Amino acid sequence: MRPIAKVAVIGMALGLAATVGVASGALEAKELKFSTNVPDDNMFTRHSRLFAEKVAAKTNGDVKITVYSNSTLGNDRDVLEGMQVGTIEMAINSGGTLSNFAPEAGVFGLPFLFEDWDHLSQALRSDVVKEVNEKVVAKSNIRVLGWMQQGFRVLLTNKRKVNTIEDMKGLKIRLPQDKILIETFELLGAAPTVIPWTDVYVAMQTGVVDGMESTPPSIDSMKFQEVADYLALLNHQHTVIGILIAEPVWKSLSSSEQAAMQEAADEVLEENFREARANSEASLDRIRQGVKEVTQPDTTTLRSAVRPMYEDFGKRTGTQAVIDKILNM
Repeated sequence: MRPIAKVAVIGMALGLAATVGVASGALEAKELKFSTNVPDDNMFTRHSRLFAEKVAAKTNGDVKITVYSNSTLGNDRDVLEGMQVGTIEMAINSGGTLSNFAPEAGVFGLPFLFEDWDHLSQALRSDVVKEVNEKVVAKSNIRVLGWMQQGFRVLLTNKRKVNTIEDMKGLKIRLPQDKILIETFELLGAAPTVIPWTDVYVAMQTGVVDGMESTPPSIDSMKFQEVADYLALLNHQHTVIGILIAEPVWKSLSSSEQAAMQEAADEVLEENFREARANSEASLDRIRQGVKEVTQPDTTTLRSAVRPMYEDFGKRTGTQAVIDKILNM
């Protein structure tokens, strides 16, 4: 290693030690930076701040968490890389993004894995979460304190309404850079088209794409229903959002501080479960009012088309047992 690189690594390590209060002469309070990628008024930033308040109360101020919203500390991938090198201590981030560092984190994003909100909540409260989280921390050195909900994803289209898998064929559907979503829509016969989120409205309006998909709150926040004719309640995926902490930071905490932090996370998760469902349903009502027609596709053939993903993903990530447990709940 070159001398300059050595200095940089040592500097980051010392900075992390000072931040979490484990070095000699460290701060009395352990001060942690917490990153969110959404604005202050977003549910996830509000829940992150609630978590910080609970941790402060449960540790009598010995652990102080400062939440930085709206990607102030960097985009999703930058933040996770920062957690790995010690420049950021905590964050919320999607399982999809985390799967770039630990593929196992993507298991909850498999298409049609969850039947409904109750099934989702049951799975996220079960021991399968612990199995996944153990694999994630071993691969990424990032610990998941719990998974938050945001909403089942639905489909907006212009070219035609979607009722069956035949209706999906050839539709140019805007997707994020998410491997699981892209493979899902390829198997359904659509033509995935990756376009930046900020360009979706114009892409729909001008016919660059025939449709887009996302959670109801995200769609409603951007008013995409204004440039769409049809809404299909596919509910094809539910992207979960992890409450994350860098593993070296977690290990630096006392056992009582760890217990307080996990307890705070568990309480916030329950609040999130209640609010996420209500927010999603309210947003969905507004989207319904903005389109010409709403369909509820029969997902039987859709589920059959994507089922090969389960076996492939299970084999690659060692999560087949987790997938089977969720499906059999």
